Amino acid sequence: MVLCLTALACLTISCLETDKADRTLTRTVLVYIAGDNNLSNMANSNIYSMNGNISNGTDNTKLIAFVDRKDVPPTLLHIHDGYIDTIFDYNREKQELDTSDPMVLRDVIEYVHNRYKSESYGLVLWSHGTGWIPTSQLHFVGPNMKYVQGRDGDGFKEGLRDPFAPFQETKAFTWEDRKGQKPAYSCMDLDELVEAIPEGIFDFIAFDACYMGCTEVIYALRNKADYIISSCYEIVSYGFPYHIVTHDYLSGNLMKVCREFFVYYNSMTGWERMAGVSLVKTSELDSLARCFSKIVSGYRDTIPVMNVDDIQVFDRFKNHVMYDLEDFVDKLEPDKEDLTEFRLQMERCVPYKISTPYIFQGDREQIKVNTYCGLSIYIPISKYDSCGLNDDYRKTDWSRDTGFGVRNEPNEDNGNEIQ
Repeated sequence: MVLCLTALACLTISCLETDKADRTLTRTVLVYIAGDNNLSNMANSNIYSMNGNISNGTDNTKLIAFVDRKDVPPTLLHIHDGYIDTIFDYNREKQELDTSDPMVLRDVIEYVHNRYKSESYGLVLWSHGTGWIPTSQLHFVGPNMKYVQGRDGDGFKEGLRDPFAPFQETKAFTWEDRKGQKPAYSCMDLDELVEAIPEGIFDFIAFDACYMGCTEVIYALRNKADYIISSCYEIVSYGFPYHIVTHDYLSGNLMKVCREFFVYYNSMTGWERMAGVSLVKTSELDSLARCFSKIVSGYRDTIPVMNVDDIQVFDRFKNHVMYDLEDFVDKLEPDKEDLTEFRLQMERCVPYKISTPYIFQGDREQIKVNTYCGLSIYIPISKYDSCGLNDDYRKTDWSRDTGFGVRNEPNEDNGNEIQ
């Protein structure tokens, strides 16, 4: 499924696309491919797959891809009807770009938004991802990150969307190689990602990146799009099956995008049979936060010392940081009325979610997926106090707005507990 650069070049590519759309389009979808890393070849393959799934039914739409690959200057492409036209060649303009720079992402978004007048817009964010976890904490969270062993146990197999080692730490979204520099990579933090995406433009955001289905990320982006597609765990490096779902992105059939992603990987065998995906309706997130806050406010003293071993986990880090949101709430055993309210709100917030039975089935590090609500969550247990991870967590919008992770402390004046 890997398309080499030579094969990609064989497609019809114009030097520069000069025509500007003079009519309002139904939808423009921007795919932001930050592939200046070990996913570079997969970027080529996905571009080719996108091109093969555009049909006459999407004539009044535009598929635009900003693409940065290893050892290849970044370009802005118009993918359509068997052609790949170059809209902008950054090498020709002598521009050095770091795709993990939030200003680059914002500039690309604004360029596409201004150039192509559309009734609606979609954004696909394609790269590495580690949710809300700061780069500075990955040495604690995942120093022994396991690579898939395969059924024969003969070591690392290509095929992970997120095969990073401790010296290749990612942060929220993207990872760009920086040869000869220290650090040897650059990344985009969650607050930078939020700042980079304007409000009021996108109907949907889709993450083709690992671990971005965490409540903390989705909630932080709640004002950036009406719907968000993501996965709570790792994505096989082939990414979304663009030879199947590109047409659905352009037509706005987001539930079908999710369903086809699942069906495609569920038909695989061995460890490649792995797919968790969800569709979140962002207008329901504030109500979800209120329901959640109402429940956890009564457990501020018990959550730090609770046993999390029987809660559904999604990450393969040494120190787990991504658990199933609904399973966590269930394990708290809250008031029945509050739990029912929370579950009903989850159904409104996540209209579609599905997962395969295992993450890396047959591997030594396989994870059985007993429940998948479509959102993961960090649990601020006390063992994360000393490393500062809980302090970092309290800076997230989700923690601030729900009070989750905030300890009860005595009031200096009267000794009463305060929120």
